This record gives sequence, structure tokens and C-alpha cells, in this order.
Amino acid sequence: MSRIEDGVNFAAIERDHVRARLYPDFEWQAFDAFSPLNPLRVPLPEARVAFVTTSGAHLAEHAPFDLDSTAGDPSYRAFPSTTSLADLVLTHSGYDTRQASADKNVVLPLDHLRALSAEGRIGGLASTVFSFMGYVADATPLIEESAPAVAKQLVADRVDLVLLAPT
Repeated sequence: MSRIEDGVNFAAIERDHVRARLYPDFEWQAFDAFSPLNPLRVPLPEARVAFVTTSGAHLAEHAPFDLDSTAGDPSYRAFPSTTSLADLVLTHSGYDTRQASADKNVVLPLDHLRALSAEGRIGGLASTVFSFMGYVADATPLIEESAPAVAKQLVADRVDLVLLAPT
């Protein structure tokens, strides 16, 4: 089995896989500058925490993510953080969702975050959860449209901390 220490370039392997099977023009997005450090400005027990997932979670009545596009689906779905996990569906082309669907807290730990809030370990959950489908071969619309729209909503919701759980 290959390990990172063995000098295997997993990014190149994944890039070549996506190019061969799905999206011939695929290239990883490269960023040369680090994001600025944004320290938490309030104690964690007072912090309003938002959750963002790339699990492809959405309400059953929402349109599912596009599983047929070779470029992926850069859109997002939003739903109340009070939503029962039983009311959510997972639509994702990048992983087998059956096991995650059996225990959605694996990819969307809302029950655990609610417990942390009830215990006073975090100040509370933001009103909205944002969900993406993690496979997005062409990230331009994600970077230029979806992510700024979500960021704007997070600012409007006065969020102190955002947790991102990738799949």
C-alpha cells in the first residue's frame, strides 16, 4: 500500500483519474497565498457556530444535486439547523452514500453540535446549514458564485465560527 512518505503524488493520481473518466480538462485549483488567520473573537461557549458540509445533504423536497454533470455541481442547498436528520437525503456522485445515509451524523453531525450547544460548550448553532456536493471538477462557479453567496449569508447570520466537514 502506498503512503505519502513513499513519495506518491496522490493529487496527480486523482487528477489523472478525473481526466480519464469524467472531465478531460480537469485541473486542480492552485492558490499561492494563504488565507488570513481569523482568530475567534468570542469565547467558544458564546460562539455562534455554522456548519457547512460537502456530503450532498438536502431536504427531500429540494432538487437533488446534479449527478450527471462531468463538471460536478457547484450549487449548494440550505436548510434550517433545526432540521431532523431523518428529513435529509444525501445525493453525491463521489462516494457511496448508503452507509452515511444510515447514520447521517457521520457526515452531518448536527445532533452532536446540538448536544454541545445544550451543554454550553458552544454558544449555539447558526440558523442555516449549507450543503454542497463535494465533487466539483470545474471550481470556477463555486469560487465566483456559490461560496461568496454562502459567505454573505453567514455574515448576515452573525456567525462566529464555521465548521466545514468534507467528504
